[in-house]
Amino acid sequence: MLGDLELLLLLVFSEAQPSFIFSWLSSNGYTYKATNRLIELAKQDEMNGSREALKTLLYEKIQQLRLNLEIFSKKSETLMEIFTLTLLTAPIMLYSLGIFQPWLLPKITIVLMALNMLILMLYSNLYPRELRVMKLPRKMLPIVLYPALVTPIAKTLFPEILLEKLLLIFLTISIPASILIYRETRQITKELQENLEILVKVSSSPFHVFSHLDPKLLKKDTKTELSKTVRIAVYLLGLWGIERRGLTELKNIYEEILKTLKEIRARGTISALSNLVSLFLLGFSSSLITQLLSTLASRDMLASLGIIIDPAQLYTWIEIYLIYASIVYTLGLALLSLGSPSFYPLWLPLSILTTLAGLTSGKKLLGW
Repeated sequence: MLGDLELLLLLVFSEAQPSFIFSWLSSNGYTYKATNRLIELAKQDEMNGSREALKTLLYEKIQQLRLNLEIFSKKSETLMEIFTLTLLTAPIMLYSLGIFQPWLLPKITIVLMALNMLILMLYSNLYPRELRVMKLPRKMLPIVLYPALVTPIAKTLFPEILLEKLLLIFLTISIPASILIYRETRQITKELQENLEILVKVSSSPFHVFSHLDPKLLKKDTKTELSKTVRIAVYLLGLWGIERRGLTELKNIYEEILKTLKEIRARGTISALSNLVSLFLLGFSSSLITQLLSTLASRDMLASLGIIIDPAQLYTWIEIYLIYASIVYTLGLALLSLGSPSFYPLWLPLSILTTLAGLTSGKKLLGW
């Protein structure tokens, strides 16, 4: 569905009247949702025979996107700081408490899992709406679901399997999904770049748009609403004639949008990847706790220290939380880097490898 930004790109630079463009979109099957302010400004400009009010609104939107970039940077840093507390610090402290009060373990784990999901929900609108161009098609829904479902099934079928082997299974089944999601993101990125190439070509050519661009190409289905808008705008310019200055402005505006999108993705990715150390330390610390507890149990020292927990009980809850943490971290990483948690399989192998590296390092430190 086309929003205000997409509609403004169509209305400001086309020679056609706004009422015609709205009618053309509806008759050609394009859905849109315009705010009352945009509709009023469109009526005003149509009466005045200009585009000044709509153009002012468009440049306000672009300026707001740049401001949102700075807001995003601050909010993403806050999100990662919260994740450090909820994914690393809080679990280790509470599991240490659970050693002496084992009845707390189920409650602790469930509360931590719910808390992390609540945090993700609160930050789900972190990306500006206009820049949430990455959307997975519905046909890829099974790819999103199966990595998170297969691991619990494997644990149910093989309850005695070691955590390291379970993570290796998780890693193996996550790689195909990661590859498919990566290909999808690459196609979207390529499409966005092709839009710019189209605009550069038509704005620099002295000939009519349709002389070197097939109209069917401009009306072909695209993966993003932004791409659809740019190509429709070029198509309408071809139908109604071209004002070279307006076409150049359209190119410049799109370049600004694309630049902002790339910056916000880069900042989000760097912010999230820098927090991978927390996931490593979670695996590392969990390994130390379980190995030390096993050592004490083998020497019959638990009772003398006031520890009444069955080590197997602690292992089970730590396993559950580590696998959950690997998934929820990738949800946050996908949200920051691509604007949607549904892309989490892209980062899942990296997350699992980090957790596995932490576990292995903890065992090697104690000589296990």
